[in-house]
Amino acid sequence: MKTEDDIPDKKAYQYNRRIMCYLALLLMAMTTIACIAMPERMKEVEGVIMAQYLALSGLVGAYFGFSKK
Repeated sequence: MKTEDDIPDKKAYQYNRRIMCYLALLLMAMTTIACIAMPERMKEVEGVIMAQYLALSGLVGAYFGFSKK
C-alpha cells in the first residue's frame, strides 16, 4: 500500500481513484439494468456476472473503506 510520501501528486491520485470508483459503480448499474431488461440472455452468464459484482463491490468497498484510514 502506498504511503503519503510515495505519492508525488496527491490530488491526481485521489481524482484517479474517484473516477475508478465511479466507473465501477456505473458498470454495476449497467449490468443490473441489462439483467432486468434481458433476463433470458443473462442466465447463460450468471456465474460471470456474480464474479463481476463481487470484484467490483470489493473495489468500491476498498475505496470507501480504506480511504478513511
